[in-house]
Formats: sequence, structure tokens, C-alpha cells
Amino acid sequence: MSDFRGHIAYNADALTEQDQARAGAPFLGAGLSKPRVWRDACASLALAQRIVTAEDRVELQPVADAAGRVVLFDGYLFDPAALIADLGLRPRTPDSEVTAAWLARYGFDALHRLQGDFACALWDPSDRRLHLFVAPMALRTIYWHARPAGVWFATTLSALHQFPGVPQQLDPLQLALQFTAAVGDPADTLYKDIRLVAPGCHVIAGPAGVQERTFWRLDPSRRVQLKSPEAYVEAARALLDQAVRRSLRAATTPGVTLSGGLDSAAVAASAARILAPQSLPTYTVEPPPGRTLAERGGWYDRERPYVDALAARYPNLQPHFCHSDDPASIELDPTAFFVAGGRPVINANHIGWFDPAYRTAQGNGHNVLLTGQSGNLTLSYSGMRGLGDLARAGRIDQLIRLLPGAARYRQNTLWGTLKGEVLLPALPAKLRAALWRWRHGDAAPSTKYAAIRSDFAAQVGLDAALAAQGEDGLALYGSDSRKLIVHHLGAQRVRMIETIRAVRAYYGLELRDPLADPDLTEFCLAIPRDQYLLGGVQRSLARRVLADRLPEAVLAERGFGRQNPEWFTRITAQRESFAAEIERLAQVPLAAEMLDLPRLKQLLDTWPEDAAAAETRRFELAQLLPRAVQTGRFIRWSERGNH
Repeated sequence: MSDFRGHIAYNADALTEQDQARAGAPFLGAGLSKPRVWRDACASLALAQRIVTAEDRVELQPVADAAGRVVLFDGYLFDPAALIADLGLRPRTPDSEVTAAWLARYGFDALHRLQGDFACALWDPSDRRLHLFVAPMALRTIYWHARPAGVWFATTLSALHQFPGVPQQLDPLQLALQFTAAVGDPADTLYKDIRLVAPGCHVIAGPAGVQERTFWRLDPSRRVQLKSPEAYVEAARALLDQAVRRSLRAATTPGVTLSGGLDSAAVAASAARILAPQSLPTYTVEPPPGRTLAERGGWYDRERPYVDALAARYPNLQPHFCHSDDPASIELDPTAFFVAGGRPVINANHIGWFDPAYRTAQGNGHNVLLTGQSGNLTLSYSGMRGLGDLARAGRIDQLIRLLPGAARYRQNTLWGTLKGEVLLPALPAKLRAALWRWRHGDAAPSTKYAAIRSDFAAQVGLDAALAAQGEDGLALYGSDSRKLIVHHLGAQRVRMIETIRAVRAYYGLELRDPLADPDLTEFCLAIPRDQYLLGGVQRSLARRVLADRLPEAVLAERGFGRQNPEWFTRITAQRESFAAEIERLAQVPLAAEMLDLPRLKQLLDTWPEDAAAAETRRFELAQLLPRAVQTGRFIRWSERGNH
């Protein structure tokens, strides 16, 4: 794997010495080699290698093909051996050369057929055009800035900002939207005049201008109909195994971040079966020993019993249990994270909680960790919103058959389930907005998500953006569960990808999500909604698919694992640093204009006595407060010009 950057000047006279020199500057991410640089009269391109697959050891990028086109490649192909055989290349040809040869034969119109998790840039000197593209559902992106004289691009914001010619002006609206569930154009970034290439997209830049196109997207209208419930299980199992096998491609055995839930357990169990008898290390974050935690109904705090049950079934699993008594450095002083990734992390306390696992994995020599992050929207989708699909399609018979069991399984009333999953999502957007205001008084919608000043929200258009999309995107997609899933796995997922890229730059760890594999995702989106609720059992598909590989304790669990259950202790340890930062932010123009600093001070002044008292204020103290402080820290860092 790698990071790359480049600058193209369509007129050789516009290629400044500063930008040309900065192309070869050291990249700021962890675990990267010294950059290799390729230049011609118009272009200055550079790539720094990170060794992840065995083939990365022989990569010599940037690489030029027989026609003189230059490729920069970050990522990995799913089945390089088949491509190598098809193209007649030498065995174990590096992925960058395979991609260059594939493009030379099949062209950009066939990009949807090139499977992998990668981002790629191709410069063609003959027609002075730059191609930037990212594979479907990849956990990667490319940032770019264009002007009539040329284009700048890089795999991270920090690498892009190393070019003097790239502007660094923050976009206040996009910064505020980071606190919310609303996403306008997923190619927008926190910076004005900087856009990104999202998965499944292709940007073509040349003297005539910039063209952005989508070559692959999830299709909510596609349907898969099989003969029986068992046929859906068999097909999903095959796709799950394929997805996990693809994600295991690495020079050294990846680790797995493992909890007691279905998603990460599905990945760990499938990987253990594929690798056996080879060892598979797993990393689980748990509260410090002896820590007393406040109870929260419907949730469990301890992952160890479920991990132990899985390890008893798979002797080749090597569980590691990690914890920390103190906040991570990324929570107390995120400057190093800003430098590496060029952007803030909204949920710094969430990443801080995982920090012990990431550090332990680093110490054990891992540079790849598998996760089950997207499972709730694919294999282990609950199916509850699908009840609304049945009502909208007039399938009242199926709705009546599934609704009672679903209500019992959730330990909810029949009316409560009908209202929450069928009736309310079907209401017109204006009526839902009116109900929200009735419940929350005169507060602007933006204050539900963040300590943002109401006049700032109105000035930058935040409230209007929220009103246009609704609280959860329903204003755009109604009650259609498939369209809503596409929104979450598309536009909203781009934000997560940006954070994952920054995490990779900071820790030097590549996170892979087999449950977002494009083939598995397309299948899970297309099958009938009742497959997720057979017998009224939520996540019915996942429980049936995983019955051949998970212990009963994991399959039968109805509760949800609590991430960061000791949050109050960890946030309390940051209280003084939060107070000091809020005082500093009063002197930072954009932060003072954007953030409701008096509200943040009030939260600190009315601190709960203990964890039990804090539970009712968890959103305010564990999310709203640290998000605002971390965003303020990023603004302060950015306005100092520390890129």
C-alpha cells in the first residue's frame, strides 16, 4: 500500500519550482518509505510505499507503461493471479503494473470490472489528461484541487497541503455538517476548492477542464430471488467467505478487532476457518479490571465471555484483551493526528478507546486489521425498517405475519413497533419536522447534534441543509429501506473513509472491512426484506448464515455491546484540558464564531457526581462536548497554518 501525490501543469511554464520540489517531500504518515519521484515537462508525481502485501516489496512506483502513461497505485487487487494470467504477465507482478496493463487493454469504460480495494492515478502525457479513480466500496479516496492552469492531487489532505499552490481555507458549512447526519455532495471536503474522489468515481482533468463521473453505484432497484430461505443462506455464506478471503491478502497475517457482536465475530470466525491451523490474533477492548460501570438497559459491557466462547471453538484464535486507565494522546493533544491526516476526527474519544488495541497490534507487527464495521447495513441488517417497505408495497399479509414476532423480539409493544418502524418513517418530511420541533421546543435542529451557535448555523446554511435532508435522510428517501442503506453506504460512508484514511496515516494501520465487500453488499441489498426477519427474529439472515461457525452465546445475544462503557471516567480525566481549551478558543475567530462556548462551559460547570448520574447526559458529555472541543482544536491548529 502507499500514499501518493502529484501536480500537473497543462502548460510547462506553469509548473512552479516550489510545487515541483514539494512533490518529493517526505510524506507525513506512519510506516512510509522515502518517496520515489517521476517528472516530465508538465508533471511532478511522487509515491511513498508502505509494505502490506508481499508484492509491495517489489513495487517501484511511479511506473510507466509501454505507451508512456504513468500509474500511481494505492491498495490491492482482489484476485491478481487471474488478472496476471489473462494479461499474460509474469507471476507475482506488482498490482500497479497489473492495473496499468489492464487499463491499456480494457480502458476506463470497464473500470467497474476491476475488483479490489484501491485508489489510482494515471497521467497520460500524450493527451495531457490525468485520471483519478477509486474502486467500488474501497476504504480509500483521493483529494484534488484544480485551476485552469493545472491540478494537484494526493491520497491524504496532509500530503495535498504540502503543495504551496493548494489553498487551505476551511469551509464553515462543511465543518459544521461533520457534526450531523446530513451529507450534501459527498465529494465536498472541509476545505473550499478541494474535492475528493469517492469510491466508484472517476475524475478526468485536462486542459479543457475537469469531468467527474460515477462508474459504479449500489442499485436499490436490483432484486435477487432464490428458491428458498436455505438458498439465501448458502449464497450469503459463499459471499462472506469470499469477502474475508479477499481481505486476508497481506504479507503478514492480519489481526481482527473483535467484540462479542455478530459482525466482528463473523469476520474472525470466517478468517479462522480459512487460515487454520495458522494462528489468527484478535484484539478486544474492554474496561479496566475491577471497574464498576453504570447499568444501561439492553446493553452489555463485557466482551470477554463471547470472545472466550469463540476462542474455545477455534483453537487458532489468539485473543488479546486491551484496556487503558487514561485518555489516549489523540484525545489530549490531537496535533499529531492533524499533521498526519490533515483533518479532525469528530469522535476522538471513540478512537481513543480503541487506541490500546491499535498500539498492541502495532507492537505485534500488524499493519492490517480486519473489522466488521459495515455489517449492520449488509449481512447483519436488522430488517426492521423493511417492515415499512412491506406496508408501502401493499404486502400487508407479510407485515401482519412478521410484526408480532419482531415486537416480541425487541421486547416492545406491537403499537410501539408499528409506530416507530412503519408509521413515523412514512410521514411527509414537513410533518416529521413539525413533530421534532414539538418534542424539542424552539431549538434549532443543529443544536441536537452540536454546540453550534444558532446565528452561525443560520448564516452558513446549516439549518437549511438539515431541513432539506431530514433527521436521518428520510426527506430524501422516504421510508424505502434500500434507498436509505444506499445513502449510508454511499454518501455517509465517505466521511468514515476520510477518518479511516487519517487513522491509517496516524497509526500506520490499514483497516479492512470484509462486510462492505461489493459483491456481498450488492447481494444483501437485493434480497427480499423478509429474509432479515424470518420468524420475527431480527438479523435473521446473519444468525442463520453464521449458525455453522459461531457459538450459541454469540448467536442468541439480543443486546448490544457498549463501546467505551467507562466513558465517564475517561472524559472526566479530560475535564481540565477541555476547560483550558475552551478559554483558548475564545481567541480563535472561526471557533468563537461557530461554537457555543458558553454552553460548553456550562457542561463543565454542571459535572455529574458519578457514572450513574452521568448516564442520562451521555450524549452531551461523551459526544457533544468532546466533538466541539476537538473541532475547535482543529480550527486553532488550521488557522495557525500548521500543515
